[in-house]
Amino acid sequence: MSLQYDIREITTAETLPIRQRVLKPFLRPDECINVGDDLPTTYHFGLFHADKLVSVATFLLESHPDFSAGFPYRLRGMATDDKYRGQGFGQKLLRYGVEHLRSKRCDLLWFNARIKAFPFYEKLGFYYHGPLFEMKDIGPHKVMYKPLIPR
Repeated sequence: MSLQYDIREITTAETLPIRQRVLKPFLRPDECINVGDDLPTTYHFGLFHADKLVSVATFLLESHPDFSAGFPYRLRGMATDDKYRGQGFGQKLLRYGVEHLRSKRCDLLWFNARIKAFPFYEKLGFYYHGPLFEMKDIGPHKVMYKPLIPR
């Protein structure tokens, strides 16, 4: 099956409806804004299928206290509309974001992953770090990461 899609940089506001529906349905869309969303170093990418935004991902310049990295980024708000899950759109979007970060010389990507997303990230070569922890109103998570530039 050939996936017809287009990936491009989008605004914080464009990410919010999918973030809210998929990740935090107990909040209003405007409550799904993350600290750092509007910094000039932040990238928001959206995957469009048939001109409809179906998957979003945000990459923030942010270090993690347990990782030694020169130019680390954090993935936040990665979400694909329920109707389009399992079709490879999220993988395409995340791979695009990783390549974009590599081109900027980012050496590490990390994030807090929900249990149900573990297989998705494992398949894309991400590793676990540390114990399982609880995020209020959302559930159990683990830190996951991937070195982007070999040392």
